[in-house]
Amino acid sequence: MLATVPRAAPRAARRALTTATALRAPLAPPYAHANRSALAPPYTHPLASPVRDEDRLKAPYAFSVPRNSQTATGPSSREWVAAVFDTAAGREWAMSAWESALVELAEQPATAPEIPFQALTAVLADPNMQSLVARTGAVVVRDVVRDALAEAWAKELIEARAARGHATFYNQAQVDARADPSVLSAAGQLLRALVPEVANAETAYVRVDAAAAGPSSSNWTGKSVWAVDNTTAGFTPVHAHLTLQRTDVAVPTSTAAATYALLRPFFAPKASRISFYHAEDYLNGKNWQLRQSATGPDYDAPLVHIRPAAVSLAPGDVLITHAGLNVAAADTAGLVLPVHPLPATEGNAQFVKLQRASFEAGVPPPHAETADSPIALEEAGDASMIASWGGRRAMGYGF
Repeated sequence: MLATVPRAAPRAARRALTTATALRAPLAPPYAHANRSALAPPYTHPLASPVRDEDRLKAPYAFSVPRNSQTATGPSSREWVAAVFDTAAGREWAMSAWESALVELAEQPATAPEIPFQALTAVLADPNMQSLVARTGAVVVRDVVRDALAEAWAKELIEARAARGHATFYNQAQVDARADPSVLSAAGQLLRALVPEVANAETAYVRVDAAAAGPSSSNWTGKSVWAVDNTTAGFTPVHAHLTLQRTDVAVPTSTAAATYALLRPFFAPKASRISFYHAEDYLNGKNWQLRQSATGPDYDAPLVHIRPAAVSLAPGDVLITHAGLNVAAADTAGLVLPVHPLPATEGNAQFVKLQRASFEAGVPPPHAETADSPIALEEAGDASMIASWGGRRAMGYGF
């Protein structure tokens, strides 16, 4: 006997079933269901147990401020040198400085001096050594801090950056490294040895910069390489970098390279390199002349007269260079922390007040280059984060 198959309801009846019955389909309009889903609004579901603070999701930063809160620190090197060429006296100085730079670069040393930190004071007491470092514009101070301490700072910093997702200026490792008495001593001794105007000054500030894979970009203007600008904020003729992870760099070995780099965009060879049998004839000063005003400066011109030396920096070493030397990292595997010493000038005193206020507010320092996007805030700092008295003084506390 065949089973009886129920016949489908007529179309009209099916329409009535889907639109007018009391038991509606779950997604049928007007969504006025008596039995709501567990995820239906208004989402006022009770929690089985209170949420612990450590279980809450935390944003990588508290909030942000716009970039225009940052403060400029003076004209760029391009602006400065362009202004020099706008006057007859400036052009005369530039021609003379260019010729002198080429003569000195022709005799640039093959290596940069190296001094053990424990012997630094005694070595710098020798006027001949001071003169050598001043001409070279670069010196490596070895073993300023223990390898293990530098590597521990590096580990803490890398973890902090990974967790934050943004650059950090004030995490505890960087604060401790900037305030380390040996680091401050190395940078301060070289500042006093190289800059005559601060030779007898005990006070030097430290500029706050974020650690990076390579040294800071060259940033210097002036007609005298070791002179101090008393009014420009954040100005120093000396750059110092503490090595946190092994870092290989290419270092120019003549202070004349700073002046040369400023002026190179405004000079061009009379004849190209292929016109000479010997490379030194192409580099000879007689083959170089001021660019025609119609062409303008070439800011991408290669620095062909500079022969940088390869230097390997171990954790705990400090590299001191003239601020106008372009020191390039060989790769991105290294990690260095800028600890640039600032002479205690009127301009720098005002700058350090702003820098200290930035530290206490958790915002980047006033000179920091930031993107157009909002700035991620850090935890607000204060003097209690800085362990050493010298470190607090270098950050502007106690004046």
